[in-house]
Amino acid sequence: MSQQSLKNLIIKIFTIVFTLSLGYLGANLAMFVQLPVPALLGSGMLLSILAFTRLPLSMPLLMRNAGFTILGCSMGSSITPEMLTNISQWPLSLLGLALTVLTMMFLSTWVLSRYFQQTKHTALLASTPGALSTVVALASDGKGDLSTVVVLQSLRLILVMLSFPLIIHSLGLQGTVHIDVIQQSSLAGTTVAALLLTAFALALVLEKFKLPAAYILSGLILSGTGHVSGWLTGNLPNQLVTLGFVIIGCVVGTRLKGMKLSELRSLALAAVISVLLSSLVAALGAAIIAKVLALPFGQVWIAYAPGGIEAMAALALALHYDPAYIAAHHLSRIVAITLLMPVIARFLQEKGEHS
Repeated sequence: MSQQSLKNLIIKIFTIVFTLSLGYLGANLAMFVQLPVPALLGSGMLLSILAFTRLPLSMPLLMRNAGFTILGCSMGSSITPEMLTNISQWPLSLLGLALTVLTMMFLSTWVLSRYFQQTKHTALLASTPGALSTVVALASDGKGDLSTVVVLQSLRLILVMLSFPLIIHSLGLQGTVHIDVIQQSSLAGTTVAALLLTAFALALVLEKFKLPAAYILSGLILSGTGHVSGWLTGNLPNQLVTLGFVIIGCVVGTRLKGMKLSELRSLALAAVISVLLSSLVAALGAAIIAKVLALPFGQVWIAYAPGGIEAMAALALALHYDPAYIAAHHLSRIVAITLLMPVIARFLQEKGEHS
């Protein structure tokens, strides 16, 4: 390794450690003021603010994937056989999700194009919940303004992740899925290492097949299967789970790095109104389905929320909701959007050309 390469590696490692340190600082500040989900909320809030400074902040792909793997494995440890007996309720719930997502996309697209002077393509891509890679790819292909789409999508993710814990906590909607006495004990260190490494390796395979949120899902599947079958009895150490939350908070917060304050000012109101409208639509759909299926309203609301699967899965774990239910809904939405968005974008383009 050349001297310059070694220097670059040291700088990169320092930047990661520095970013994580700030994330832990935010987590401790959030704990001090008694915010809900402090490790996730505190780190995300502080890094979102510091992203507009000149501080060296970075949370590279490898760290992000490691954080998702940790949280996926931790989520799997709370899955019980009783949860899996509720799968029969999922089809109707997924139908409600589909109708809710279509409604929120239609209304948000209309608001952004009608009151914020965005083209229909840009408004549609900015209003699409989840499937960020598909949305960015379409915007990069000229089917919308890439910069506007990225800014609005980033703001949407941050607003949802930072606001939902506060709303759920203030309304007293926390879930009742708690790890039982046996699962509260920590897994042995060698078992933890083997589980994380296997989950990470499985995620690499799943990525080859273009499966969304591969690192969350691989941990969820492996750990969930192990705990339901009785192969595993115990949870990941609390310090490790906290690290996973802090990493995700840092990932979300640093998404704003490089964004200009002028872009934030010009699009902040549009993002807030779009997220508010989408969240209210999600709440209405969730209220109906929760009533029909006798499910916790907060659980269905998070499953329907216009956030990314990784952040929403982390909230499911932190707020004690059924992680399998929430992950399945967000994954289904991402797959549907990934398949349908190119068709919808092409339809709008052809309609524009003939109008």
